[in-house]
Amino acid sequence: MPSWGRILVSAASGAIVGFVGAATHRMGVQWSIPYGLVLSFLLLGISTWSARARSGSVGVGFHLIASGAVTMLILQTSTQSRAMLIFGYVSDSYTLLMQKAGIIWMLGMVALQVFMLVLPQRWFDVSDRRNH
Repeated sequence: MPSWGRILVSAASGAIVGFVGAATHRMGVQWSIPYGLVLSFLLLGISTWSARARSGSVGVGFHLIASGAVTMLILQTSTQSRAMLIFGYVSDSYTLLMQKAGIIWMLGMVALQVFMLVLPQRWFDVSDRRNH
């Protein structure tokens, strides 16, 4: 596959992860069991690893831009009554985790992808299938 195709696949997977993560990061927070955040970060980590293995740091950059753009688009289009991503609010009737799940997702999404970017390249090398 040409390099532009690999970068396009990395950007598309970033957009999908941004959408799915924004939709699922709040699962379980009302019971203080944030399994949605854990699964969203796991999906993000796998997708970022794939983008880095596929097209290097440029692929991670496009992955980060696409996932951040989709998440910010969802954040901007939400209304008061219907919001997929709630970015920080204060209330005595909700737990701290429930109030801050959106902030944890947004900041953690960027932090995890930047962390994956600074890891050694040899962790992302995949052997060629034709040699086996």
